[in-house]
Amino acid sequence: MSEAERAPFAPARGGAVGVHLPKDARAMLRELASSFRRLLTEHTPSSDVSLQRLFPPAYPDDPLQNLDFEREAGRGLLDQRLEALDLLIGTADAKRLTIDEAMAWMRALNDMRLVFGSRLNVTEETEPGDFDAADEARTFELYLLLGWLLETLIAALGEPDAVAPRST
Repeated sequence: MSEAERAPFAPARGGAVGVHLPKDARAMLRELASSFRRLLTEHTPSSDVSLQRLFPPAYPDDPLQNLDFEREAGRGLLDQRLEALDLLIGTADAKRLTIDEAMAWMRALNDMRLVFGSRLNVTEETEPGDFDAADEARTFELYLLLGWLLETLIAALGEPDAVAPRST
């Protein structure tokens, strides 16, 4: 079975996740994550509304109080997102991911997908033919790809009890 025919992620020995992505897909993910990292460091939910899905307003009826929240508590959320992106970028060529690395990939893929979906106003009924502009159609394709990668990564991680056994 060729790399292109196999699922992008699969369970591996020792609780790891095998990564079976072609080089061009790995490069694309690294580039997307780098671009998304720049977006997060250069903008806030106040300056780019598509980020509100990642950083929902704590005080929707009080913009000044919400801006204070963005500056204070929002920093921790931003740091977590940047850390996940950095981990994805740094492990984009890995053949295996630890559980922690796979979880970071999952967070990063989901965050990028949420922002793309927000920018396109995606609903459950949205289809590829709904977009006339080539750039919107391409963004929707990326949105779908990220969703598929996220789905296969979740499947490779298996049931939560298999990932993090409970102590008795």
